Amino acid sequence: MIGAVSGIIIVIIAFALGNTLPRFARNAFRLAMLARLSISVLNVMMDGQMIGAEGDANTFYLVAIELSSNIANLAWDFGTLFSGIRGFLNVHALIQWALGGESFFLAHSFSLLGAALCLILISKIWLLLVPTEYKRLPYVLLIYSLLPSVLSIQSYVLREVWQSLCLFGILWMSLHIQRHGYSVIRICVMLIFAFIGCFLQGAMIVIIILTLIGGALIQGKISLTRWFIKPARLFKYGLILVFFLLIFSPLITRSAYYQDILVGNLAQRAESYADGVLMSASGARAEYGKQFYAVSPWTLISAFAAYQIMPLPWQFEGIADLVLFVENMFRVLLLLSYLFYRKKLTQSHKDNMDVLVLMWFLIEIIFSLGTINWGTAARHHVPAVGLLLIVGLASRYLVKTEHLCIRRHQPINQLGGQ
Repeated sequence: MIGAVSGIIIVIIAFALGNTLPRFARNAFRLAMLARLSISVLNVMMDGQMIGAEGDANTFYLVAIELSSNIANLAWDFGTLFSGIRGFLNVHALIQWALGGESFFLAHSFSLLGAALCLILISKIWLLLVPTEYKRLPYVLLIYSLLPSVLSIQSYVLREVWQSLCLFGILWMSLHIQRHGYSVIRICVMLIFAFIGCFLQGAMIVIIILTLIGGALIQGKISLTRWFIKPARLFKYGLILVFFLLIFSPLITRSAYYQDILVGNLAQRAESYADGVLMSASGARAEYGKQFYAVSPWTLISAFAAYQIMPLPWQFEGIADLVLFVENMFRVLLLLSYLFYRKKLTQSHKDNMDVLVLMWFLIEIIFSLGTINWGTAARHHVPAVGLLLIVGLASRYLVKTEHLCIRRHQPINQLGGQ
């Protein structure tokens, strides 16, 4: 009972976070959070049997409850934390222990808090990237939250909501530094997001490193398409990147991926993981099979394609497959929208958007290597889909705004909000 009350308090805090947003975005935030809360409550009422919650989400909760009964023996060393899951379970165990005992709703409320923080960061990113389109922010929040995979996965007891949060956090700080310059606080905030991200999944250590590199490109206003960079500028941002990597060297060396990175066996590791999943889940209906083989690098293309578009219409056996297909096509549409409008963007907008697309692409590539079924793929799309959504919508709105300014002979910066 106490745990459920604690969960209600956390949900109230999550909803209250919306008051930090501009007034025009608050109602959209509340609607988005209400939809997530509905999913969480339904899953609790159904004892964790909603679509996407039957496996890992229930297992994570049960293991966290077991760990909470002997809180003094929780391991917090780097090797344990960055094993890919134990840090996440430790935090959930602490929540159950400190806030009233065993409560399924309490575990869900923690995910809802993470979802609220994701919406806050998306708002901050949008307003930094496209301040001229501040009135479109409510649509961005609603579209993001109502994507079926995001709505469900981020409302269960899973890691994806926190993975999304950490990626958004690094991007937000990078854009903030681009606009306002470096400060100790901004660097520390970025490193905190990176640190948390590293113990959410084994592959996240590699993803966080790539995200920090993308962040450095944004901070330095470095273009991916204009290759001439002043040596002094390149040296400066090279040093910054080295600094970030040195800070993270204790984490990187503790990672199970470290030795594989050193000897170039990262692709083989991903293939081995896929083999293990294939053996344990042989015959699963949503299984599209192993597509990537380390000895044949070109198979990365088929692995990535299957990861992005499966299931295809002739593979449908229920409404869930149709929903996933529509969601996959929506991501493709967002990417095509960006490619269509990209040439019409200003160079500064183009530089930022290019980095976001590159970050999305690299994250999706990494997850695609070890994924063999479209159910798991739907979960793995969640952390990075917000990046693609921002790019797809922002490029379209920016081009329309800039054309409107030209027609009216009005400076673009006069259309923006604070």
